[in-house]
Amino acid sequence: MSNSSAEAVRRSKIAERLLVPAGFITTAGNAFQITAAAILVFTAEKTTLSVGWLFIAVSIPQVALAVMFGKLADRVDRRMLCVTADLISAVSAFALPVWLWIGGPTDIGSYIANFLLAATTALFMPASNALVKERVLDERLGKFNAYFEMATNTGMLAASALAGFLVIWFGPTPLFVFNSLTFVASAILTYAIGRKPKQPVAAVAAETETEAVEVDRPAPVSQPIKRLVLLYSNGNIGLMVANVILTALVLHTFNQGAWLIGVVDALAGAGFLIGAASYGWVSKRIKGLNLAVLGMLGNLVMFALQPTHYIVLMVCIPFAGFCFAQGRIAARTLLMRASPEEKTGRIFGSAQALGLALGIGATVGLSALADATTVPYAFWGCAILQGAIAIGTYISLVKPLASPERKPAEILEATAA
Repeated sequence: MSNSSAEAVRRSKIAERLLVPAGFITTAGNAFQITAAAILVFTAEKTTLSVGWLFIAVSIPQVALAVMFGKLADRVDRRMLCVTADLISAVSAFALPVWLWIGGPTDIGSYIANFLLAATTALFMPASNALVKERVLDERLGKFNAYFEMATNTGMLAASALAGFLVIWFGPTPLFVFNSLTFVASAILTYAIGRKPKQPVAAVAAETETEAVEVDRPAPVSQPIKRLVLLYSNGNIGLMVANVILTALVLHTFNQGAWLIGVVDALAGAGFLIGAASYGWVSKRIKGLNLAVLGMLGNLVMFALQPTHYIVLMVCIPFAGFCFAQGRIAARTLLMRASPEEKTGRIFGSAQALGLALGIGATVGLSALADATTVPYAFWGCAILQGAIAIGTYISLVKPLASPERKPAEILEATAA
């Protein structure tokens, strides 16, 4: 291994060690924030609609601003952009308990604070993904994405599970303060990565003897980015829809108590974590696009079986989580490897906006279907929709991804200008 290659691997490993805990901390803090805010708003307003408006306030700025902020991430220092977003988020998060301490209206303060946090998230997400592409070697992206998904989902699940108890014991205000501190910690970890090296990791990646769990050939110079974005964003549909209709399935269709929701969440989380932990082993045997699509289809088969009986739900959901992890990590790795380093911000900004927009649209449509018929039809409708997207993108991607030697003009799709 040449000196330049060894240095690139060293820098990549340092970035990975710092970005993974930063992702865990930020995700846990955000989960505390939104759970505590939802409890606070519902306690004050006593209506489900008030909580719905809170989640709408969180989603709208991310859909509206993600693409614009993604372009910004491709023009300025990505590390400092992430640090700036974290510090703005810390101030926004801390402003809510201050507002409550001085006697401000609970609902207005929660809506404004979470709206501002969502706006900075729209900046942070494309910037952080672009920073990953900038600092992590392509050969190590599969391993990094597996660890990153494990860390962020562990943070989200643990924080969501603890938030309800912590609100009962201490009230919501300490959680808001804690969330502001998580953003400060994330900013410190991101800043510690150091300045962008004069020689980007991409420039020496070809010389590096990979230690990654996957041995894939390098991505073509140009790839069908829009279809890879759609493949990656497809997973967000099921996540958003499930968050809404799973509660109705458990409480209304199955006539079970809230205990089942907690059990199901825990089983889904366990399945996802096992899937992410075993991604390296699985990805050696099923490559790239095949794994991304098979993982999604396996998840959808389990998803379609879940509304048949609550015992079936508990049996299937860990396998659904396992399959979702495989498909999600594979799709993320495909998109990140294919993205030109100088356009990664706008590409992942577009993916974030598209995923949220598709998720919101599907949630509204499938919720209406559930109200007009029964909840199981919403599950099956979601499975059909996501399955069609997965199969359609697979068919359209097989040839270009299998033929890197083709001329760029034959497979290039325009990204955001």
